[in-house]
Amino acid sequence: MTMAEKNSEAKVDVKPEATTALEKREERRLRRWDPFEMFDDLQEEMARLWGQAFPLMPRPLSRPLRRMALAPTTWMPSVDVYEKDGNVVVKAELPGMKKEDIELALDQGDLVIRGERKAESEVKEENYYRVERTYGSFYRRIPLPFEVKPDQITASYNDGVLEVRIPKPPQEQAQPQPQRIPLR
Repeated sequence: MTMAEKNSEAKVDVKPEATTALEKREERRLRRWDPFEMFDDLQEEMARLWGQAFPLMPRPLSRPLRRMALAPTTWMPSVDVYEKDGNVVVKAELPGMKKEDIELALDQGDLVIRGERKAESEVKEENYYRVERTYGSFYRRIPLPFEVKPDQITASYNDGVLEVRIPKPPQEQAQPQPQRIPLR
C-alpha cells in the first residue's frame, strides 16, 4: 500500500460530526459576525451533550436564542454592495419609507444609513375595526475600502430603493486583472 492510499483512507475515516464542525467553521469565515451565533452553538453543544449522556431522555422543544432575541420588533433593511462602471454601488431596500425619514452620512470613512420606519393601516368594516401600527429604527454602517469626499457621493431614492454611488479613486480602478497560468 502506497503512502497516498494510506492518506486517502485516513481522510475517509472523518466522522460526520467533525465534518459538519469543519464546514460550520469555514462558513463562519465567509459570513458577517452575528452576536447570537455563539449562543446557538452553545445550545446545540449542550443538546448534543445531554443527548449522549441520557439517550432515552426526551429532549425539550428547542427555541433558538436568536429567534427570541430578534423578535418581530427588529427590522433591518436588505443592502447590496457591488462595483459597477468604476463606482461602488450601495442599494438598500427601504419599502414604505419617506425620503425625509432616511439619513445618509459619511462617518470616519464609513457610509452610514439610518432612519425610522413608521406605518399605519386602518380597516373599517361593518363588523370590525382594525388599526395596525409598525415603528422601528434601523442603522447600517458600511465600511468603505478607500477614502472619499462627501461631495463625490450621489444618492437617489425611488420606489422604496435607496441607491448610493461612490466613485472609486483612480488607483483602485487600475488594479491589474488576474491572469491565467497554464498548467503543464
